[in-house]
Amino acid sequence: MSKAQETPSSPLDDPDTAREQIRSLRADLASCQARAEAAERETRCFRELAEHIQEVFWMTNPLGDELIYISPAYEHIWGQPCASLHEDPGRRLAWVHDDDRERVLTAFKRDAAEGDYDEVFRINRPDGGIRWIRDRAFPVRDDSGEVYRLAGFAIDLTDEVESRDHMTELQNLIATRERISVFASLGTGLAHDLAQPLTSARNFVTGALSIAREENSDQADLLVRAEYQIQRAASIIRHLRDFAREGHPTINQQALFPMLSEVRELLAPSLRAERISLDWPQAEDLAGLELPIDRIFTQQVLRNLIGNAVEALASSATADDERRIRLWVDSGHAQQVDIYVEDNGDGIDEDVALFSPFMTTKGSGLGLGLSVSRSLARSHGGDLHLVSRGRDGSGPTCFMLRLPREFVAAA
Repeated sequence: MSKAQETPSSPLDDPDTAREQIRSLRADLASCQARAEAAERETRCFRELAEHIQEVFWMTNPLGDELIYISPAYEHIWGQPCASLHEDPGRRLAWVHDDDRERVLTAFKRDAAEGDYDEVFRINRPDGGIRWIRDRAFPVRDDSGEVYRLAGFAIDLTDEVESRDHMTELQNLIATRERISVFASLGTGLAHDLAQPLTSARNFVTGALSIAREENSDQADLLVRAEYQIQRAASIIRHLRDFAREGHPTINQQALFPMLSEVRELLAPSLRAERISLDWPQAEDLAGLELPIDRIFTQQVLRNLIGNAVEALASSATADDERRIRLWVDSGHAQQVDIYVEDNGDGIDEDVALFSPFMTTKGSGLGLGLSVSRSLARSHGGDLHLVSRGRDGSGPTCFMLRLPREFVAAA
């Protein structure tokens, strides 16, 4: 065979060249192994991080309808299995509270791909609980700058929200107590300042009454009533002053029916003016029933309850000839006597916190009547409850004053 016909030599025929190529391949293989190991370490670190942080890390396609990854924290916060999202990624936001869902879904579709999605909302858990969530999304772009994934974090803010709400409640409570303290100081000062003018007024009325009786005037009866009301006002002021100083009511055994009758007499003018009928217990029903109470304070509580009922009926849609207030007494318990006050007005809305200080539905009210009344009831060892709000045909609006048969000083 001629030299021109000989097979060309292979680089492998040269041992030095072959060894150089082998070294190059080994270096390339080592580099690939190093990159693979680095990628594996990065993947392992990412999973360890994602699976141990308290926040939910999620990743989807740009439209959000294909789930790429969801961290296990989702199951703890949402109370739902991660596997359910692989079947339907939209279920992550399907559990958003009804009041927040439309806002959140609109914001996600509009802002997620731009990196502007950042929403706080509530979710409903399967156990009936509600959690507060802050959800954010960030676009992930490829080498050409196109968004090919969405990544995001969802953080449980429930403890933070509840702590903030608790702090707000405490601040409101402190502010309310400061206002009550101011009113208490003003009330104590007024009780002191009014005592002397009332004494003078009583002396004037007593003098006028003596003259009217000498002259056999028809005005004597009116002056007797005026003197009684002045005595009553002085007694109330004295009670307020003593209560402010000593911190407890003046308790005496009192016959219940006479005490109630005085309340009815005091409220009779306003009942007549508003054409309201009053159902009242009979004397024989309460014969012999006595309770350890502060007569003035107990009457103040009942006047407040009945007065509120009168105002409620006056502004209600109830026809004039159908306006009714009923006071009845349940004395069938061995430990206490319950006095109920009902009216058939329009009722009380569910969102009205009746016994909170300064909470009122009246344009000119302070919102202290029921709060103070409950405090006075509890100072007797009793209590004041709302039995029924009387809304949507549920029956009358009803309050219950509970008084113990044996006085136990309130804590």
